[in-house]
Amino acid sequence: MKNEQITYSIQQVADMVGVSKQLIRKWEDRYQIIAPCRLDNGYRIYSYNEVAILQDIKRLTDAGHSPKHAAEIIKSQQASQETMSDAILSNPIESYAVQTANFAQPSAQNPTAQAFVDQLITLGASGKDGAIVNVLQQAQLTMGVETLLKQIITPFLCRVGDLWYEGVWGEYQEAISSLAVRDFLVNLRRTIPISDSAPLILGSCLPGERHEVPMHILLIRCMLRGYRTIMLGPSPAPSAIQATVKLKKPSIVLLTASTNTPFEEHVSEIKELDQFAAVNPQIQFYLGGAGALEHAVLQHITLTNDLEIIFGTHKV
Repeated sequence: MKNEQITYSIQQVADMVGVSKQLIRKWEDRYQIIAPCRLDNGYRIYSYNEVAILQDIKRLTDAGHSPKHAAEIIKSQQASQETMSDAILSNPIESYAVQTANFAQPSAQNPTAQAFVDQLITLGASGKDGAIVNVLQQAQLTMGVETLLKQIITPFLCRVGDLWYEGVWGEYQEAISSLAVRDFLVNLRRTIPISDSAPLILGSCLPGERHEVPMHILLIRCMLRGYRTIMLGPSPAPSAIQATVKLKKPSIVLLTASTNTPFEEHVSEIKELDQFAAVNPQIQFYLGGAGALEHAVLQHITLTNDLEIIFGTHKV
């Protein structure tokens, strides 16, 4: 049987994509990116290619795009008959790195990684933050740091967000899980040996942005490439970024905005930061994240979610 003739139930699709049935329905209704057929009893059935499209949306949202932006990218690629690899950007932020998508081929989840994610969800539901850290440490030893970031921590955080958004989890469970991941990443950054002569990267959320976990993940990926890193805390004071740049003189400044808040409440500070980048041309400024790519219009700070652009420009 050809792949195009295979159909799946919504539960099968949810398992293959790694999201809830409720979220699939929301993506379908809000963005009209797929149109599954219905059986006589009203149940949805999904084609092989529709599963692939949903997996592409999942990859893009994991990479830091909003679901709306992810759907727009896929629709644009469908219209122009181009491959998804021309559109997908690697993650910095809250979501993190993504492999080039194959538009027509659903990919299988690493079973070992999936087992770790399921274990973390069980512990998060019970609010066992210490046990979450222990499992993350075990996963690091078993899978390595890169796989840990891409296939365990990122899917875990996405599922945490889905559970909270759908009302299955309360704020306590979401906060405990996110803080446990944050604490683990902070300690992990301290254990990665880096030469004192390596180029320095300053990482910071924009003023008003409190989601700091994506930046920790981004900086760990930079450290694995041989960069020294320092990081400002969430929602730094408006002048803190400029002051730190003057003091530390980094080669690269990485900024993130996972939400719309910085562009709703700190527009003037962001414009000042853009002008600050203009008078410091020896330092490369980059800004990424779902909120940034959807709202930011800057002249001197490069908007991107693709770390390879940064790594290709700056060699360690």
